[in-house]
Amino acid sequence: MRCLKIAFPGDCSYNFIMKKMNSGRACWLILVLSVLCLAASAHSRPADESGPANGELARFAGTWTGHGAGEEVRFRDKNGLLVLTVKHKTEFVFEVDPQGKVQGEGSIEYNLERNTSGLDDLVAGVHALMGLAQVPGTGVSGAFGEAAKKVGEEATSVKGVTRIQYDAPHLKNGPEIRHFKFTGTVHKGSVKNAEGREAGTFLITLDEVLNFTRMGGEANNTLVAEYEVNKVKTEATFPCWSPFIAGDGVIRKGPGSIHVVEFQQQGSHRQGKRVWEEYGYVWLARQVAGQ
Repeated sequence: MRCLKIAFPGDCSYNFIMKKMNSGRACWLILVLSVLCLAASAHSRPADESGPANGELARFAGTWTGHGAGEEVRFRDKNGLLVLTVKHKTEFVFEVDPQGKVQGEGSIEYNLERNTSGLDDLVAGVHALMGLAQVPGTGVSGAFGEAAKKVGEEATSVKGVTRIQYDAPHLKNGPEIRHFKFTGTVHKGSVKNAEGREAGTFLITLDEVLNFTRMGGEANNTLVAEYEVNKVKTEATFPCWSPFIAGDGVIRKGPGSIHVVEFQQQGSHRQGKRVWEEYGYVWLARQVAGQ
């Protein structure tokens, strides 16, 4: 039997080849050990504290439904003649994913209520004055006389009008409905307990809604108010407002395996606007189905 001799280019003796093979095995072993070390290190590294750890937020994942309401005094005459209060009520639904991200949509109904009791009394007084005197405000001293004079002048500014006729500001088209979409987050936080101490809990923040649509999808963020004095109608527009304001809803255990979140806030001069006075916002949502 003949033995075949294989010639290798260069210095390729048996010892040389074995030396190279052993060197290659060593490199491969080092590579495998390095990968195992990295895997073990990643497994033992603590979770990022800025994100959900150990699926803590997963229990809140699923579908939530809610409703809310609010009111805010947008104008109050310093003499108590007229008070205008905007009101809303809302219904909404949202989904929470295992990472705590919120996406939802809802509807909101707007209304504008007016308290004209002070103005009604003033007008009745001016009507009486107009029956007694030719010049509005004649014979009446002080602030009421000045007010009577001004209102009386308004009453005679339209030809043929002998009595003050007015309709205080109101929504031109009555209560109006808009639809909206919103986002938010579930996150860890703290609230003060009954003893005034900070206690850890989970919170839901629903972001302020900025864009609204009419039924059918037409973008519309504007409400129209109308008022009338002595047959002269005037319109004024103002923007829709969000059913959610800055602040967190507090999650608590509900019946069975579901959770409930509640938000309440009261105050005055919201957003630093002095003409806006006291307000109250509330919303509540409950988890109806988990993921």
